[in-house]
Amino acid sequence: MRSTENGYTVVNELPLEEYLYAVVPSEMPSSFSGEALKTQAVCARSYAYMQLLRADLAAYGAHINDSTSYQVYNKVEKTKESVAAVDATCGQVLTWNGKVVEAYYFSTSMGYTDTAEIWNVDDPSAYGYLKKACLNRTDAGMDLSDETVFSNYIKSSADGYDSDIRYFRWFATADISDKTEQVNEILKTRHSISPKNVLYYESDGITECNVDDEEHNMGTLTEMSVEARSSSGSILTLVLTYERGVVKVKTEYNIRKVLGCMVKKIVYADAAEAENITMLPSAFSTVEKQEDGTYLLSGGGYGHGLGMSQNGANGMAKAGMGYLDILNYFYQNITVETIGEMEGKETL
Repeated sequence: MRSTENGYTVVNELPLEEYLYAVVPSEMPSSFSGEALKTQAVCARSYAYMQLLRADLAAYGAHINDSTSYQVYNKVEKTKESVAAVDATCGQVLTWNGKVVEAYYFSTSMGYTDTAEIWNVDDPSAYGYLKKACLNRTDAGMDLSDETVFSNYIKSSADGYDSDIRYFRWFATADISDKTEQVNEILKTRHSISPKNVLYYESDGITECNVDDEEHNMGTLTEMSVEARSSSGSILTLVLTYERGVVKVKTEYNIRKVLGCMVKKIVYADAAEAENITMLPSAFSTVEKQEDGTYLLSGGGYGHGLGMSQNGANGMAKAGMGYLDILNYFYQNITVETIGEMEGKETL
């Protein structure tokens, strides 16, 4: 515990492996297959190891916090299953090109995973270990960047490793009629964080305009459409058309925030419903205008869609795949190495 001008900072110091005992069950249910839990342990350890070296929270005398900003810790206490998975993979991390990687993972796929393209990163090659992976037993070679192809695919069923999960398919109606102010607030916030991912234009959609100009009022939001998709089907650019301007929204997170605020109710594959969501489950969604002016959002998956699908990993484990095979399925050209044997290794 240390005293600061804002109060006290409490830091829990513990060994990495012991930390993982309570991360694994907080990020993945202990009821999952043992091989799936091992994949979670390796991914979580890789992420935590990077944070130890980066020391982003050094000012607080810590390496990470216990929230989703890093990894969830101790939301669920350690279990015998999580301890077994961590112990069985003790010290193991993922490396690519000789460097420890940030092994991203998410809840559920829509049949495909995606690449760092969906985050509009400056250097996609730095994330070369992330690949487009197909979790379906068919349709492995589909290019879902075309609107019609994607729409037909996402509205159909599929036989995949996580196709039995409620989030695999969902649909909702988006209504923009009274959302201009709320959308503008989201855009303002996201633009302040990363201007390149929220771009403001004049009505021609080409001439950029200064969003900070108080005299520039774009008026009411009148329409929206998809300008580009990844080959896995995630929306890369969402176009918002106003009375006197156009905004182009990039990155899956920003797009999910904007579309989510327009939805009053979402229906999942098992007919379960959720109301007043603040964020769309994923950016793998149609944006199809209906005759009444609303938009049909037919989508699938839960999470950003990069790296390992946790439910997909569990499905693979149930099908007899071991954790090393599962890791190689989701990440390309990676090596599983042990921390104590990694002298001289770098981190991404």
